[in-house]
Amino acid sequence: MTAANQTTATPSSAPRPAQAGGAPRGGRQQAPTVDPVRILRQHAWLLAGSAGVGLVLGVVAHFTCLFLYPLWGGSVIFEIRPEVTGAKDAVTREIVQDEAIARLGQTESQKMMSKSILEAAMKAPDVGMTKWGQHYTTVDERIEKLEDTLRVGHRRGTQLFTVTWRTWDKSDVPVILNRVADTYMSARDDEENSRTARSKSQFETKKAQVEESIRTLKSEIQDFIRKKGITAGKESDLADQRSSENLARLRDDTIRDLTLAQARLDSIDRKIADQRFEDEDRRNALDDPSIRALERDLQQIQVALNATRERFGEDHPQVKELMQREAAGRARLKASMDEAMSRNLLADKINFSQRVIGLKSLVEKQTEDLSTSQKKLQDLTAEISALDALKEQLAQKELERNDLQDLITQLDLLQAREDARRVRLVQRATTPKEMDFPQLKFMVPGGAVLVLLIVAGILFLREFLDQRVKQPSDLAGVGGARLIGVIPDIEEDPAAPKAAELVVHDSPGSTTAEMFRQFASAARKAMDAGGMRSIAIVAAHPAGGATTTASNLASSLHAIGRTVAVVDANLRRPRIASVFGVDPDAPGLGDMLAGRQVQPQMSNGIAVYGPGTPESRVYERLSTDEMRRLVARLREQYQVVILDLPPALVAGESMVVADCCDGAVLVVRAMQDQRGLVAKFVHQLQETHAVLIGTVLMRPEHTVGGYFKKNAELMAEYAKPAGTETKA
Repeated sequence: MTAANQTTATPSSAPRPAQAGGAPRGGRQQAPTVDPVRILRQHAWLLAGSAGVGLVLGVVAHFTCLFLYPLWGGSVIFEIRPEVTGAKDAVTREIVQDEAIARLGQTESQKMMSKSILEAAMKAPDVGMTKWGQHYTTVDERIEKLEDTLRVGHRRGTQLFTVTWRTWDKSDVPVILNRVADTYMSARDDEENSRTARSKSQFETKKAQVEESIRTLKSEIQDFIRKKGITAGKESDLADQRSSENLARLRDDTIRDLTLAQARLDSIDRKIADQRFEDEDRRNALDDPSIRALERDLQQIQVALNATRERFGEDHPQVKELMQREAAGRARLKASMDEAMSRNLLADKINFSQRVIGLKSLVEKQTEDLSTSQKKLQDLTAEISALDALKEQLAQKELERNDLQDLITQLDLLQAREDARRVRLVQRATTPKEMDFPQLKFMVPGGAVLVLLIVAGILFLREFLDQRVKQPSDLAGVGGARLIGVIPDIEEDPAAPKAAELVVHDSPGSTTAEMFRQFASAARKAMDAGGMRSIAIVAAHPAGGATTTASNLASSLHAIGRTVAVVDANLRRPRIASVFGVDPDAPGLGDMLAGRQVQPQMSNGIAVYGPGTPESRVYERLSTDEMRRLVARLREQYQVVILDLPPALVAGESMVVADCCDGAVLVVRAMQDQRGLVAKFVHQLQETHAVLIGTVLMRPEHTVGGYFKKNAELMAEYAKPAGTETKA
């Protein structure tokens, strides 16, 4: 049965997805990644050997330094004391921040390292008697050397800072360190005493100025009192104030009397004008003797009238006469009353007019006296205020003098207090008992670590600079190079297959075959998802693994029931026919491109189209439209068409043939292809009509190691027939 009868063809004109199952187009190369664990695992023995060499070098370096350059070290310890805020403080203020102590320690260390301190210390006779001083004969040389070798540090969590120094003779250590410390402490004490003396001198000068101001103010106060005539006490001031208040009160009383008199006068004027009299006016008129006489006469007539009326009746002439006399008496009484009341009102008017005039005159005089008294009182108040201002200035100056005296006293007390010194020498340097350098416990592991770091650095640098693809992780930095398969070297395969070209068919239980099947599964999913039937297998370099990938992919797809055709499109160095064991010179692709009908050679159920007869292998024909039509015809006959292409780096027709296919797989040879070259061909394949399914990494370095090795052994063990497994 032919391959054409085994398949259901799809029209060649059917549209093909542009990107299904493939990597995204336009991917760019990213920064290469370095796997430190892998590098350390690969070079474990080298690193272990370098550590051993480092141990030996550390021992050698220790004894060499011990002979040539031994160093003895010592230290001087200083304490930064809390600040004394006042001379009378019982305790000092606590310093709690390490940052503050470190800052103060750094400040003091800079003072200690100043040229003046070091110069004074290095001029001391005991420094010149040391071996170090005899080696550095001049003061400038000693200062320069100390500036390079003296070290100052703060002990964290304490109020201490240390000064350390090392030299080749241990007896010189305490001499130099203690001389520097003593010189620094002496200079610091001199500086503090000088600063205290300057401050005290300034305060005393200021105090003298204040005392002179006090004397001047006292003199001004005495002169002011004499000139203004101000009494010493405040009794006269109070008497003047009371006199002014009495004058104001009397004036107010007079004004009140004037108001009442004026009101009374106005009332009398209205009564006179209106002839309107009140009961009081009538009572006052009745006090007149003439009025009382008229009133008695009227009463006598009324008595006689009543008696006569009772005796004789109303019509009696005597009664009528008495009635006439009564009416006349009443008229005389009324007239006399009106006259008396008018006369009394006029007298009252004259009296109250005179009173109003007198009171007005009195008010004017009292107002004048009050104004004079108030002006005198204001002048006196102003003078007293001026005097009080002078006294206030005097009191302020006396307070200032007392404060200055208190400051001077506190400076004397602070200078006398031992704990007022901010820096104290806690521990002097002694002759060291143990060598500071070299020490075997540091030199040996230090040598091992140093050599190990150097070797590791070289390995990592070489790994970073090496642009070859060595591991699957190296392809992660290449944009669009989706890894779909990793094929190890058969030499690392526990099953030890003889050849890799048909390992899926010949050694199905090997690890290499399993890895090819996993790759074929990923490729099949992408092909099914994108409707792809023609696949181009291309590598960058010769011997890159394209033929091996194509043959095993064909075997894997055929094993699942697909009809597969393999076409050897490498007309320069064809190998497909030899791999499948058919005649390499039989009619094939070259003859088909020349227009001749060719039947495939069958191998293990796979249709193999070799390169063709030698005279028909014209690889320029691969770039013609006939090649595109040929691939289309094969797609109609087979479910899968696999084309083995020549290396893209040396054969320009590879990308042209890939453009005729539905999909493409880029085969990358580890330890041979550069990352930049892979990125270049990924981009070129993405620009073709074919969808880049992904990349296959062939024979990566040390792949079968670690977990992969365990997996490979498990695959090989599991591939054995049932009953032959090795029991754990």
